[in-house]
Amino acid sequence: MIPVEVTGVSVCPPYQGYVVILREKEGERWLPIFIGAAEAQAISLLLQDLRYSRPLTFDLFHNLLKASEAQVRQVTVTELRDNTFYALVDLKTNHGPEIIDARPSDAIALALRAKVPIMVAEDVMETASITGERAEPQLGALDEIANLNQKLQDALEAESYEEAARLRDRIRELEKRENLR
Repeated sequence: MIPVEVTGVSVCPPYQGYVVILREKEGERWLPIFIGAAEAQAISLLLQDLRYSRPLTFDLFHNLLKASEAQVRQVTVTELRDNTFYALVDLKTNHGPEIIDARPSDAIALALRAKVPIMVAEDVMETASITGERAEPQLGALDEIANLNQKLQDALEAESYEEAARLRDRIRELEKRENLR
């Protein structure tokens, strides 16, 4: 098992989706995992240490586990089958250890909330990771695009259309430069 850290959540324009990016703690491999918009927002909030006034799903899970005196020990991305990632949540309960099947995005959000390790199986990392110098600029651009998309949404909600147009143009420029359109 390979320890990883969440380095960010990025938008991936060609696929109209989001990726959470896991980076090997002691190496050069990066593992992008496609996730849904709600999960991307939840993980982004956790990475920024922000909270909603009401509990989100990962808060609910964490609070339920805590109330039942169970603890999350770690989460593991265990498998990649038919282009779908699988994960497990390792719990310590009053009845002994429990392993719970989970979507990687939910497992990662729970791990971030519980502040526990995130692991990736070696064969998953071998099959799906990208490495080294080629990965960093591309992931950096995706992260910048994700941040600009969030600012664009904020500008539109605030009806600041001049700012929104500027942000839209910058996103298009980055997408074109990185061949993402």
